[in-house]
Amino acid sequence: MTDAYRQLFIGLAMSITLIYLLIVVNFQSWLDPFVIIMALPAALAGIVWMLFLTFTTLSVPALTGAIMCMGVATANSILVVSFAREELSKGKDALAAALEAGGTRFRP
Repeated sequence: MTDAYRQLFIGLAMSITLIYLLIVVNFQSWLDPFVIIMALPAALAGIVWMLFLTFTTLSVPALTGAIMCMGVATANSILVVSFAREELSKGKDALAAALEAGGTRFRP
């Protein structure tokens, strides 16, 4: 069981690194992927908070769900940043583009 936990944590770290590098290639920027990856600590905090509220132990299925949640958070962050970049290309300032992207692409 300890080995399974270790492998899942290693897999989580490797997946975050791989996602970052793939997004760097896709966006051709080092900053945009950094902004996208910054959503992951908030997702991790939500995971830990829900495990605490539901009295669920940290198990292999919980870690598998955490990895899937990180993927969903990353996908949503990519959509928000892409939308904000489109708004910037239309001539809006950074704050207006960020507010528009956040309001339009907000998902629970």
